[in-house]
Amino acid sequence: MVFIDGSNLYHVLSQQCGRHDLQFDKFAMKLAKGRQLQRTYYYNIRQESENNPNVGQEQQKFLDSMYDTPYVEVRLGIWKQRGEIMVEKGVDVMLATDLVTNAYNDHYDTAVVVSGDADFYPALQAVKDVGKHIEVAAFDMNLSSESARVADVVQKFNKTFFTGLWMTRAQARSRAASAVRPEVSDEAASPNGEDKAATKAATSRRSITRKSSSSSSKTATTTRRAATTRKTATRKTAAAKEALESKTKDDETATQSSAETKMRRTPTRRKVGGTSTSSKNGSTNGRSAPKPPALRKTSSTEKKSESEDSEPVGSPTRRRSWRGRLGLSSSEEE
Repeated sequence: MVFIDGSNLYHVLSQQCGRHDLQFDKFAMKLAKGRQLQRTYYYNIRQESENNPNVGQEQQKFLDSMYDTPYVEVRLGIWKQRGEIMVEKGVDVMLATDLVTNAYNDHYDTAVVVSGDADFYPALQAVKDVGKHIEVAAFDMNLSSESARVADVVQKFNKTFFTGLWMTRAQARSRAASAVRPEVSDEAASPNGEDKAATKAATSRRSITRKSSSSSSKTATTTRRAATTRKTATRKTAAAKEALESKTKDDETATQSSAETKMRRTPTRRKVGGTSTSSKNGSTNGRSAPKPPALRKTSSTEKKSESEDSEPVGSPTRRRSWRGRLGLSSSEEE
């Protein structure tokens, strides 16, 4: 882990290099020297001045770029105005606390402290007592003897060390552009730091877009349904027409077949009386046999004619009876 005293580094870079726009991610990687870098902690105070408001704006641009740097944690202390001098409060204590706490939690094996301030040597000794390694990186002009004596390794800065670590013009313009972002009040900000008004406007635009797309899709669906309904109705009409024609043809065929089938039959002659095939109740072939007509009583004349008719042909009785019917007398016959 790398622990940077930002105020100390800012002033010494301004004095030795004439600039202080470092790329802190590359700076920390160079201090790690190929070892796995867990995290970088940067400590400073928020600068504010009533006489020069540009000081706070410039620092805000720098802090915004630090917040956007991966694996960099920014710690800000407070300041007190003593006459014309601004005094830092809490910065050294925060750095020493994080240094010792992460050592006892076994979060690192080696701590690189970018500061030569003698106030840190008790914390450096406590880290060594835990079994961790301590490296101090600073310019020779601000490296205290206490920190140099306690540290396991001392890395001394010079101008050539920072070659390739400065921000390019494009990165500076990007940082300046990011600092011009409109401020969002705490009341309007969501827990994620977004502007609720802008989020609401974007949400309303998305909802309007969804509604328009859904209405267009509904219109298309209605059109498709209407076309499908028309096709289905046409199919049903054609099917009903075919069924009606088929039924008509079937009816005509059935009528013709029934007409051909209905042939005139001559009634069968029934036998009167019981036969060998008749049943006990007098039915033949499943039909009841008709009863014979009642016998008619014959008169004496009819009996006489019947008795005459019973005579053989050519007998005198038959001849007399025949002549009598013709009106001939027996004398004329003789």
